Amino acid sequence: MRQILKISELFSQLDDSALDEIASAAVTRKANRGEMLFSEGDPAHSFFIVGSGKVKVFKLSPEGKEQILMIAQTGDSVAEAALFAGGAFPASAQTMENSELLAINREKFVGLLGRNPDLAVNLIARLSGLLRQMTRLVEGLSLTDVTTRLAHYLSSQRESTGQQLVKITLSEKKTTLASQLGTIPETLSRSLAKLVREGVIAVDGPRITILNVAALHAYTESI
Repeated sequence: MRQILKISELFSQLDDSALDEIASAAVTRKANRGEMLFSEGDPAHSFFIVGSGKVKVFKLSPEGKEQILMIAQTGDSVAEAALFAGGAFPASAQTMENSELLAINREKFVGLLGRNPDLAVNLIARLSGLLRQMTRLVEGLSLTDVTTRLAHYLSSQRESTGQQLVKITLSEKKTTLASQLGTIPETLSRSLAKLVREGVIAVDGPRITILNVAALHAYTESI
């Protein structure tokens, strides 16, 4: 448990005694690929730290259209916003591959916050980051077209390692990436084809080569 807590964004700055306190409020959970961790509206008794694997957090429209809000990977926390959301999960979560998680009891964790100011500060910082992420998501869905959203995604993947890569291997299936971008696979394919025609990228299966970094950047500055 402590090892998973140490790699988590939320808890990595805490000392061992604080980690042991948090571990006392947690249980390990293994989940198979495709398993639902929770559904929107379920009572939020716990939140989760991803020790290994991958979890998508999403919402469904009344018509059944899926919008992925985030994909949580090793070290990410899931559903911590539910700590203060009236006791119910505001979205759903499902594993994308076999995963190991820590489930941290909501009631016990809230009790720890009053005794550990560093933990409270870390949680505030994490929730602030999630708010910025959701704001960017809403802005992108409402103010940009699919090609621009795709360019933003490719640019973020290029910069995520700090190495300014020009070759990217898509880690998600086209249906998953389309859901992240708020569209359908057919429209995503048309946007990829448009960037190929314009000489911005080359596509070879899941591998994408950025041929014109300036043109890709121009899309990201188009809002």
